Amino acid sequence: MGMDLYSSSPAAQAVWDGADEHLLAVYGFPIIELVKQIPKQKTIHFSGIKGQAIRQHYIDMTYDTMDKDGNIKTLPLFADINNRTLKYTFSHPSGLLFATQFAQIALVVTEKAAFNNMRSKDLVQPNCTFTGHSLGEYSALASIADVLPVLSLVDVMFYHGITMQRAMQRDAHNRSNYAMCAVNPSRISKTFNEVALHEVVEVIAHRSNVLLEIVNYNVEGSQYVCAGDLLALQSLMNVLNYLKKENIDIQKTYSVDRVKEMLQEIVDNCIKAARQKQEADNGYIVLEHGFATIPLPGIDVPFHSRYLWAGVMPFRACKSLQKINSAHLNPNLLVGKYIPNLIAKPFEISWEYAQIIYDQTSSPHLDKVLKNWERDNWTSLKQCQNLAYTVLSL
Repeated sequence: MGMDLYSSSPAAQAVWDGADEHLLAVYGFPIIELVKQIPKQKTIHFSGIKGQAIRQHYIDMTYDTMDKDGNIKTLPLFADINNRTLKYTFSHPSGLLFATQFAQIALVVTEKAAFNNMRSKDLVQPNCTFTGHSLGEYSALASIADVLPVLSLVDVMFYHGITMQRAMQRDAHNRSNYAMCAVNPSRISKTFNEVALHEVVEVIAHRSNVLLEIVNYNVEGSQYVCAGDLLALQSLMNVLNYLKKENIDIQKTYSVDRVKEMLQEIVDNCIKAARQKQEADNGYIVLEHGFATIPLPGIDVPFHSRYLWAGVMPFRACKSLQKINSAHLNPNLLVGKYIPNLIAKPFEISWEYAQIIYDQTSSPHLDKVLKNWERDNWTSLKQCQNLAYTVLSL
């Protein structure tokens, strides 16, 4: 993961070394070691002055949550670390690089290092349009628009990863019951399209009563990503495999009512088979490739699904996100160039654009902006910077 470029590019090496030194000093772990060796455990020791400072960093990491009465409470992110804790161990059965909080750091550092290498060779056009998908959006903004320095970027990724990791219930082996997989409907039949995939996913989610959603629409007709419970994902693979093997063209051969009836029968049988596999595998399903499904290794969090909505507010409170300084933002690096994942429209400083963002997010911050657009002169230079900050921090 980026180590070949680390060895050959001074620009890339500088990014990795800077991130490594920062993470070791602040959190007690070197990311380069985790990438090269992929250990299953890493113990952080809190002895000495440096160790005590690292421990305090963990103690200071907090998140905001809302109780049933609507009151916001600030809670420790590492509740099991206190002033008497001598050490803390991170672990993952497949290796720490497969743990969300470390994998996300490694990914953004890899991307930032690759970008800096290209820039050092004059391969990046100064006025290029840019975007990034999901996690890559952070890398794109940090690389091209200089929204976050790399040290703040890895802070954000560690916090983001921990928040997402803690959102999942885990077993004694630190395994969650969730995953993601890529799906290619065109491998089933010529007429099995996005609509058919939606129908299958919805029926599985309803009949199994567990999470299953299409969360990414990457390439129309041929590449989607589903997130959900392992039982549901296994059932999805079973259903698509059955349709392929039996050469069942449910849209072409049967009436709508018969299709729905058949699909429920097929889904119920496939869910039953998935439950049997779950029991045979001691309660934990290991996903395999199907005719149209490819599990995404190392991902045990259902990213982009409704399951993680509760984690949005804690992540918004991340102190490292607050390091984005509106006074240092250059809207010219964003306007007409940056394409946010949220709406896939080039960034603008306009009332219409802010309204589109608000329609998607219901952000109270943008609500105030829109209601006082003319009074607060949101098209002025200073307010343009503030508006860019408001949109980026949603």
